[in-house]
Amino acid sequence: MWLTPAELDELENEAFNNEANKGSLYLVSYDTELKCPVCSAPLKRFDYRFFDLQLDCCPEHGFWLDKNEDDQILELMRGEEARIERKFGTEDSWAKYINHLRSPSFFTKVKGLFQR
Repeated sequence: MWLTPAELDELENEAFNNEANKGSLYLVSYDTELKCPVCSAPLKRFDYRFFDLQLDCCPEHGFWLDKNEDDQILELMRGEEARIERKFGTEDSWAKYINHLRSPSFFTKVKGLFQR
């Protein structure tokens, strides 16, 4: 399946549409024997967002997905969304706990324990 960059983004957004938290699509790529269906330049192979999924792309025109790789992308994005929600949920819980410890009422109670 050939996807343009916008179509790949739409596919990812079905599972995870927070662009800021998606991370880099790829940093390192390697030439392949495959050719871009648009410009015939060699496609580049890369690890999709640093997961254990290799995709091929033409940096100018789009992405070549083999059978079921679209499902793998959705699964990876759902997992990433869940991981980030857990991370931010944990950070929020911790921040609330720290703020509770810093609250005047908490310190007043602790101070009262030592003044008895």
